[in-house]
Amino acid sequence: MTPDLPVQRVVVEERRIAYVEAGAGVPIVLVHGNFASKRWFRELLQAPPVGARLLALDLPNFGDSDPLGAPITIAAYAEAVRGFARALDLASPVLVGHSLGGAVAQTAAADAPEDWSALVLVDASAPEGLTTPEAHYPLLEAFRGQAELLAQALAPMLSSRQPDDFDSLVADALRMHPDAFSGNTRALDGLGLAPRLAAFRGPVLVLRGALDPLITDAMAEATAAAFTGARSVELETWEGVGHSPATEAPERFATRLDALLHDLDDPLAAP
Repeated sequence: MTPDLPVQRVVVEERRIAYVEAGAGVPIVLVHGNFASKRWFRELLQAPPVGARLLALDLPNFGDSDPLGAPITIAAYAEAVRGFARALDLASPVLVGHSLGGAVAQTAAADAPEDWSALVLVDASAPEGLTTPEAHYPLLEAFRGQAELLAQALAPMLSSRQPDDFDSLVADALRMHPDAFSGNTRALDGLGLAPRLAAFRGPVLVLRGALDPLITDAMAEATAAAFTGARSVELETWEGVGHSPATEAPERFATRLDALLHDLDDPLAAP
């Protein structure tokens, strides 16, 4: 990360969770995706929206955080995120989840809908999960220790713009716990979250990059449709952007977060 954004750590259930933060105001917890880390939010953290306190963590098994120390499930990752927010005494944070982190965010909202003021789900797995063909799993295992192969796989996830620290993104991906290379993908299969998401009452933004090769329009629509009890649900598709809007278009993403914060403060916003 940058010198002005030191890596901090907080202990959650005897496990160290690493994070960086920037800005002051409404807390916004940023949850990365698979083969990723807090670094995917680096440019957003360098210019946070006014009135926002951005906190980007490494999930257990990723980056500078400790291993999960348990079987890999999306529920276990979600509990770590909830514990992170509790440990830092964050009051009604906004929860942003990207890709696998979007599934984690949905699970955290289903488990404790009152904990979060709003959800931003960015190219997220649909509530029912994401099934990967069995034939793809040997390739996931082959990524271990193979920087060039992993770089080839991550590049399409940044189809509109590759950041100047792309090599660092690849290096962070290689630091995942060995069990996570295929375990994370298996954990996304058959989530069955849709019935539980109706309990969430805050605003929900479902954002998808039109160039995303992984998450389809139908998946994004299914995610938005699951939040039947939300104060508001917005589904946006960004043309010319791929799977990773916060990394590919950080300034635009910061502007969208700023608009969300204004909506939270607006007493005339839709109930």
